[in-house]
Amino acid sequence: MAFSMDDYVDVADRLRQFKSVYPNGSLQQVSIQFIDFAGKSWVVYTAAAYRSPDDIRPGHGTAWEPVPGTSNFKRDSEVMNAETSAWGRAIVAVLAAETKRIATRNEIPQKSPVSPIDDFIALAHLEYEKGDIEALRGIYKRAKGTRGISVELLKQIEDLAKGLKK
Repeated sequence: MAFSMDDYVDVADRLRQFKSVYPNGSLQQVSIQFIDFAGKSWVVYTAAAYRSPDDIRPGHGTAWEPVPGTSNFKRDSEVMNAETSAWGRAIVAVLAAETKRIATRNEIPQKSPVSPIDDFIALAHLEYEKGDIEALRGIYKRAKGTRGISVELLKQIEDLAKGLKK
């Protein structure tokens, strides 16, 4: 089966869709961290997509980029690239977009491998948005069994599950 970019949407298109559906919506930073993982430095950015100023359950998206960036285009723009990718993922969470891919077209040309941490965080936020505590438990269990997963990541997933129990 050949790889195709046809299933991927760029963040600019997702942003236009978001603003069309939620004209009073906003994208906001939730957190930014600089971490060391697998012998590399990374910036980890989490964004929230608020449908309205009083949205109590915004969509969340998390992305990370290696520091320094892996190309001349990405070098010195690592935070901006992580932010843009996190926005795209947060928008998918609120639009429940008919998409086969969470990753945006902007994320695909990266030379670095896809991060299992990024996938676990993104999946956990999507299940949190759905309110599915059993799925969150499953993600936590898979993450816990993955080599290199930090205690902080497991705590983030655990905190999301605790938020659903209330």
